[in-house]
Amino acid sequence: MKSLIRNTILIFFILTSCQKNKKTIRADLSFRSIIFTSAYGADDKNYDRIIHEIDSSVNSYDNNDSIHNNTYQLNQYILKLHKLGLLKLPNAYLHFGSDSIMEVHISEKEFAKIKDYKQTDLRKEKKKVILELDIKEIDSGIYFSDNIRSVKKVDGKSRSNIFKNE
Repeated sequence: MKSLIRNTILIFFILTSCQKNKKTIRADLSFRSIIFTSAYGADDKNYDRIIHEIDSSVNSYDNNDSIHNNTYQLNQYILKLHKLGLLKLPNAYLHFGSDSIMEVHISEKEFAKIKDYKQTDLRKEKKKVILELDIKEIDSGIYFSDNIRSVKKVDGKSRSNIFKNE
């Protein structure tokens, strides 16, 4: 319950403080086979345990340990998302062409508009999904949307890191 109240307050802060960074974008919905930057759907007990373990890992990191530097950076990023109240929200990946992919954390209400699209179904149908949405940059390279303006299923190839021969 504390986590729900904390996340609600953080999301309210995000929504009210970041209006100046708001812009509308249009991009293809993309898919990822492994996602480390969302704990959407996790129960509070497991979520708190994972955050505690990640926090312990970050606090005990040895700066001379270059082998685990990538893990350390990922863990720092996850903790930042946690502090911003974004880690428990759903997210989507947007493809802008070439290799330009952007991760956007989305409110649950807006995520309902896209959650039923599956990469395998789109691929079989030779379709892709184009989104137009308002995004806000919450922190450097961290984006949030609480307004998906349109969702269009059109002919084309859906982008993914799952299938190599796309």
